Amino acid sequence: MKNPSSVCFTPLRGRAAFGLVFGYGALVLAPIGASVVWAGLPGGWPGLATGLGIAGLAMLLVQFLLSGRFRFIGACIGLDRVMWFHNWAARWLTLFIVLHPFLYFGDMLWVDPSKAFGQFIDMAGSPLFASGVIAWGLLLVIMAGALWRRRIGLDYEWWRLSHGIGAVLITLAGLHHMWTMGGIGAVYPVILVWALLALAAAIAALHIWLLRPLSLTHHPYTVRSVEEVGAARWILRIAPEKGGVLPFRAGQFAWLTVGETPFSIGEHPFSISSAPDNGDEVEFLIREAGDFTSHIGDIKPGARAWLDGPHGAFTLPDADQNRNGRVVMIAGGVGLAPLLSILRDQSGKGDRRKFHLIFGNRTEAQIVMADELQSLGRTLDLKVDMVLSEPKLGWSGARGQLSGEILDGHMADEVTDASTLFMLCGPPMMVDVATKYLSAHGVAGKQIIVEHFDFV
Repeated sequence: MKNPSSVCFTPLRGRAAFGLVFGYGALVLAPIGASVVWAGLPGGWPGLATGLGIAGLAMLLVQFLLSGRFRFIGACIGLDRVMWFHNWAARWLTLFIVLHPFLYFGDMLWVDPSKAFGQFIDMAGSPLFASGVIAWGLLLVIMAGALWRRRIGLDYEWWRLSHGIGAVLITLAGLHHMWTMGGIGAVYPVILVWALLALAAAIAALHIWLLRPLSLTHHPYTVRSVEEVGAARWILRIAPEKGGVLPFRAGQFAWLTVGETPFSIGEHPFSISSAPDNGDEVEFLIREAGDFTSHIGDIKPGARAWLDGPHGAFTLPDADQNRNGRVVMIAGGVGLAPLLSILRDQSGKGDRRKFHLIFGNRTEAQIVMADELQSLGRTLDLKVDMVLSEPKLGWSGARGQLSGEILDGHMADEVTDASTLFMLCGPPMMVDVATKYLSAHGVAGKQIIVEHFDFV
């Protein structure tokens, strides 16, 4: 099997990202193209309204493919980027579908808005448009839940379940609305395109909700230990009940389920912190952040667990691709987890590159694995800089957020070296600040490897 990190390094990551956007666009435009060729779109405002409705529904169907965790989609660019694209596209498809019915009255929206709104209400009240109204209203509810889940206190597990069920209901109602309205939706070549997109969406939904959990039943794990290693920081270790441990590359992550069955809504993505050659154990560094993680200390050794993975492209290129270069790692909080996995792995391989870890936390109590990081410095050429935003008196390290000023003080020489690789993992704000800092200092995009810490 080919080495994923070498296959996906530098230009291929960009090509994979282009392929994702191009493929998405082609699938979304397929029903519009079929409609134009076989039936033709109406002109003026009705044509724009119809086109946005078709595009929005097609995007909704393709969303299932993006959320299916297919490795052939996210292998090079990373599943975090795929899910970011999924979230970005969801905002646009919502806008298209929300505007769709109003634009049928676009010619009067500017001259007589009240009359246009009245006609919209009359249309929405007609039984003929019932399925469309249901899809339209449900979409607003689902998007509100996705955007404001944390603000309204909706648990991740119940949000995920409602999000999946809601997406299916919206899709079915939307397809019913399109087919029952007649016109271009009733032309058989166009129906064929919709049927193929609907089939692909159905396969993706079955894959994530049925086929993948079913496959996991053959590979159960057992919790070996749960250890608190810092303020609201835990190490969870699991081992397979039979067979080999999950094959993965250092820096990747997996969806973890703790419970008697993998058919559970309590499934969460965590970065793997152990090295791939860590015997028969897989280790996760987890922060208490609500939902499942707030009860992680209650998990008992012996509990069953299930792993869906590995996923992600946050992997270090092999030394022969960056032989004389340096590797700078910027981590915030438990964003250390995948970087720790990489450092452990490279230590075992005897990597001779220069490594520099800049590790930011809020308080000293949140620093984890400090002793191990120091010991890794005996087998790796590793420099570690700790940064605290709220240090107590007596703290001798750097103080402040991981801002441009802090980064200036720790890696001024490294940003000018074209052979330096930068690996960033942590809270979104930290990653954004560090990425902008590097770009502003002329660091090429091919030198920066990012893991978006929060994408669900």
